[in-house]
Amino acid sequence: MKNLQKLFNPKSIAIVGASPKNEKLGYILARNILSGGWRGKLYYVNPKYSRNKSAYLANLNEIRKPVDLVLVVIPAPFVNQAIEEATLARPKIENFVVISAGFKEIGKEGQKLEEGLENIAKKHKLNILGPNCLGFINPSQKLNATFTQPQFKKNGFGQASGKFKPGKIAIVSQSGALAVALLDWTQNLSVGFSKVISIGNKAALDECDILNFLAADKKTEAVALYLEDIKDGQKFAETAGKIASQKPLIVIKAGKNRAGQKAISSHTGSLAQDEGILEAIFEKLNIVEAKTIEEFQNLILYLNADKIPAKKEIIILTNAGGPGVLASDFIGNSKSLKLLKIPSGMKVELKKYLPGSASVENPIDIIGDAAPERYKNTLKIISRKFAANPLLVILTPQSQTDPENVARILKAYKRKFPAFAAVFMGGAKVKTAAESLRQNGIANFENPEEALSAIEKLAKYNLQKKKAGFIFRQKDIQLKLKTNAIIQSVIQEKRKMLFWSETEKIFKSYGIRLANSISFENLSGINLKKITYPRVLKTDDPKIIHRWDKKAVFLGIQNEKGFRHAFQKIKKTTGAGKFLAQPMAKPGLGMIVGLKRDWSFGPVIVVGWGGTYTEIFKDRVILVPPLTADEIKNQLQKLKIFPILSGFRGEKKYNLDEIAKIVLALQEIVAENPDVDQIDINPVLLYNNGSKYQILDAKIYF
Repeated sequence: MKNLQKLFNPKSIAIVGASPKNEKLGYILARNILSGGWRGKLYYVNPKYSRNKSAYLANLNEIRKPVDLVLVVIPAPFVNQAIEEATLARPKIENFVVISAGFKEIGKEGQKLEEGLENIAKKHKLNILGPNCLGFINPSQKLNATFTQPQFKKNGFGQASGKFKPGKIAIVSQSGALAVALLDWTQNLSVGFSKVISIGNKAALDECDILNFLAADKKTEAVALYLEDIKDGQKFAETAGKIASQKPLIVIKAGKNRAGQKAISSHTGSLAQDEGILEAIFEKLNIVEAKTIEEFQNLILYLNADKIPAKKEIIILTNAGGPGVLASDFIGNSKSLKLLKIPSGMKVELKKYLPGSASVENPIDIIGDAAPERYKNTLKIISRKFAANPLLVILTPQSQTDPENVARILKAYKRKFPAFAAVFMGGAKVKTAAESLRQNGIANFENPEEALSAIEKLAKYNLQKKKAGFIFRQKDIQLKLKTNAIIQSVIQEKRKMLFWSETEKIFKSYGIRLANSISFENLSGINLKKITYPRVLKTDDPKIIHRWDKKAVFLGIQNEKGFRHAFQKIKKTTGAGKFLAQPMAKPGLGMIVGLKRDWSFGPVIVVGWGGTYTEIFKDRVILVPPLTADEIKNQLQKLKIFPILSGFRGEKKYNLDEIAKIVLALQEIVAENPDVDQIDINPVLLYNNGSKYQILDAKIYF
């Protein structure tokens, strides 16, 4: 693990590319550092001004004193030379932030520069943040080492707002521009943060190095991470899993479709990851995934003001029936939240202070004419027994509503409810009250759905915190087979796929049986008079992946004549050299079980509704090894066909242990055979009449 303490908490900083011209980044950096109130030693390095201005030095070697951090803002072609020369400085300089752009994001020329920068970092064991980044902010040190500046304006209470507000959430962003936008947004909503770190192109330091630093940072209670690519999935999984077990890690991942991937490649030169695999990885690691910037911001807003919900039973207090119903609808569809059942004794107590038309169920509806006192009495009663439960207070500005006084009451109860949010719906009539809530550390949302979405994700995180898994690594699996002669011979032949007979032997060694089949190359290799009918005839050719598309399969062959006709037809159409003859299987529920070795994260397994149309319906779950049988069966509940699997409308249920057994076998195969790149089983037929499963097609690829 890299030591980044001095990088983010420096006592001395040098700016390479410092300038007296106020339009230059070197000037802006110095201005922001000084105006933020940082108390360390600042050095200006620029040979252009070293002769005429006494404050400027020609290079870093002239300092001859400890320099904890160097900020580099010179043109990209000169960056590597400047850092290489800096390695000669004594005392040694180890920490650099390269703000300069013009590296891999511009193409091949920039890519070479970035590779050179990475090599320098490795050679001299340097910590280099960037290039092409914003820099970072450490509010607790009053250090703004970026080229963005807080707004100098007065808020609604007449207080100056010229510095970034300290808080408990760290923002880490691969996009400097997004970080700037988030900073501006946080100021408007009185949101503070522990660190803001722009990682840019990640030539040397990547998100994993930053997450390791923040995991140990006592001022950081949660991390919000914007990513465009993940270079090393195994490393990310190990690091993210570690931090997520201690504090919430919120991630928004860009580049999930072709348009986004194309934009990313031109932005930071990054490679893209498959959306479904990422979602499965995030779930396995208990990462809180934000699908949109709005969700990302709402999660930050909630965590800025509240603790993680300790319970999933939520209380809704409202003065408006409609929003209360909307909140109930949301919770009714949630798997991580449910409405707290109000005890009868509490209902009796509430009725003493509420009109007869009010509802003392949950949501507690104190109706539209509710004065501030009605909110106060209700909160007082709730807090006696259920202060640990998440609470959402909804207000709409009706004729007798007093939003400002209700906001004051909420302020008084904020400490009693650690997981407490508000929804003051409206515009002009609630503006002052909403500002009061923000200034007093109460998260206020535009509507119930926004608030509940954030609460739901964090409640789920808390529920899964002790259950979170980790990602497959080769060393996690104990090998049973030292070598596999079949696979090695196929690799030597430079084939990309096993034949059926070879696949059958591999699967058998892991306790999985395939459908009875006869492999042959021509009709002389099979006794057509002794085989039973009806039969299936299909190719066993590595060049033919989708048999239906190539008309390389015949079903329901009833006799020898039909078999000969089918063979000649397929042979003429496809030119295949190997064939399979199988008994016609009885109808069952077709499933697909597949495995692929993701280029970044390693093996992942797909289970879903199989057959010819599997790619159209896309009813699947993605599983991330290592897996247990119970975990596999729990994940199958996400399938749309799960009601059928579990016995729909009086039908018998299917044996999910059979699917679990196959998945566990695939997990072992890929662990023990690193050359295996992909496995497809489609279909495997399941039965609910006591019959064993049948695997009708299986392929292993390299």
